[in-house]
Amino acid sequence: MNVQLMAIVTEGKNGRSYYAPDDKHWQTAVSAKPDWTPTGEISHWPGRTNVVEYGMTDFAHLFTPRQLVALTTFSDLVAEARAQIQADALAAVLPDDDTPLRENGRGPRAYAEAVSVYLAFALSRSADRGSTICSWDSSPKMEALRNTFARQAIPMTWDFAEGNPFSASSGNWSNNFEWVSKTINYLAPTVPGYATQANAANLSWSKAIPISTDPPYYDNIGYADLSDFFYGWLRSSLRPIYPEVFGTLLVPKEPELIASPYRFNGSANAANEHFETGFDTGIL
Repeated sequence: MNVQLMAIVTEGKNGRSYYAPDDKHWQTAVSAKPDWTPTGEISHWPGRTNVVEYGMTDFAHLFTPRQLVALTTFSDLVAEARAQIQADALAAVLPDDDTPLRENGRGPRAYAEAVSVYLAFALSRSADRGSTICSWDSSPKMEALRNTFARQAIPMTWDFAEGNPFSASSGNWSNNFEWVSKTINYLAPTVPGYATQANAANLSWSKAIPISTDPPYYDNIGYADLSDFFYGWLRSSLRPIYPEVFGTLLVPKEPELIASPYRFNGSANAANEHFETGFDTGIL
């Protein structure tokens, strides 16, 4: 299958305007050539990842060439920004401490790595608004781009919208970065504290430690499979910072507590057994 440019949408004082494209528009749209693409096989999970049934078997297939050019450029710039921020911090007032962020560093290197993590969050938001799964909300109140994950699935979309990341429209880079910035400011702690990610199956805990968890849902939501959509972009930007987190090509699936028959050769009984016995930690 291929794609066909159907319309161009602009925004002015009187709202949205729609134009039929000409050959020049089409040639411009298909002229982009990405130097790199995310790789990884999309798990065939009927009802969740239906794109596989239409030949879109790799995560790179979910993006047009110019979407890939835009996202890979932003990904590359995350690394460039990290280097520039470290140089600026070193030239300012921070001590010359080369301890990395993953080792609780507080010097120029750790500072630059922390900022680049937040920039990668904005990149994730851009990927969510920059794939061929993004449909167009044509309701009069919206007339805007929907995101990829309107629900916990990667469905097939026959018509999709491609936004301009440098515009003021839905999914632009500035808005994505602003959302991340607002979240950081809102969640800034008023007292010192720390958070730790852990496996609930072997977590040591006490009543003095608050635990936040999202309970498993049998086979309703496949977090690990869907996370692969973002993982490739994050791995490209953040692997030097967290090599142990991004040491695999895709998100590890085996530890996930889920009743997914496709991971057990289609056996629902085996999937349910894996799910239910996973709750037995031996602690009464």
